[in-house]
Amino acid sequence: LVDIYALLGNAASRMEAQAKRASVALKVVSGDQLPMIPLDGEQMERVLINLIHNAIRFTPVDGEISLSAEIAEKDILIKVKDTGEGISEEDLPRIFERFYKTDQARSSGGTGLGLSIAKHIVEAHRGKIWAESINGSGAIFFISIPL
Repeated sequence: LVDIYALLGNAASRMEAQAKRASVALKVVSGDQLPMIPLDGEQMERVLINLIHNAIRFTPVDGEISLSAEIAEKDILIKVKDTGEGISEEDLPRIFERFYKTDQARSSGGTGLGLSIAKHIVEAHRGKIWAESINGSGAIFFISIPL
């Protein structure tokens, strides 16, 4: 069983130095007490680290990334929100495809596999992952895991 806030905290602390180097604030927002849920903590931390890493890459200096979790009906909903450049409307439906890279990402390395791997890990936990964004005003990645 995994404590979701501990999971968020572990992922954030592992990415803290990278966020500092990029002059981006990284914070965990804890709310109501959440139940422990059966998860592969290492794999889910890997998903969060990938999302945080991407958020750092696409968030400008003095931007902010926040991690939060809440109960939404019969699921735990984890959010990774940034104040970065956002994802264009045409790229949004494709970002979880293997090897897919947005135009902005092509120049900055990476294989285009991170979000595809994240999706497989989340789905292996009977969960869903998706993103919402308005180009130019950040993105929010959602992970929904059934209780």
